[in-house]
Amino acid sequence: MLHKIIPVLYIFQLKQKDRSKILPVFHILVALIFFFDFKNAPKETIKDWIFSSVSLIACIFLLAAGFFSKKIITDFSKHLALLLFESVLITSGAIYFWSKGTSLVAASHVLLAVAIILFWIYLKKREEGEKIIISETHIILPGLLGKKVVDWKDLANLVKKQDLLTIDFKNNKLMQVEIISSDLDIEEMKFNQFCQQQLTSQK
Repeated sequence: MLHKIIPVLYIFQLKQKDRSKILPVFHILVALIFFFDFKNAPKETIKDWIFSSVSLIACIFLLAAGFFSKKIITDFSKHLALLLFESVLITSGAIYFWSKGTSLVAASHVLLAVAIILFWIYLKKREEGEKIIISETHIILPGLLGKKVVDWKDLANLVKKQDLLTIDFKNNKLMQVEIISSDLDIEEMKFNQFCQQQLTSQK
């Protein structure tokens, strides 16, 4: 009877950066954009007044959300929802200024809306945390736009010491990450021996 060979697989959960401190500042900066819209929008028609009013309300709300985020925005998912709300309003501003013939201001609003969407995608991908997966064939690292697969032959060393994982590439690039959790069965000595075996087999 043939026994199924189970591949060796190590999964490390990386310690996440506290992005809750960056987002309130980001909301305040976007609020300044809405204040710019309020100040520079002509107030000649009903449409102008509606746009100006919405911009002023959005500015006040985002300033409050930025300065009092711990009370108003209690979790990370609400920050993400607010980013989507900001992108919709800024896109509406782009349409408004385009209708007024100020194409340069409209284009800047479109670029800002796209930047916010990309920022939202980046944060959404990292909402559940980042992982490094190490197997007998390759290493999977988290990247800015997606996962990055690295072969063992591209590494000079890979070692775990307590909560620090060090990856030394042959191109002199060094990567050190702090881990907060990993597979329960991982023994540091056994893992480091596994890494040395994989590195030696590539020579």
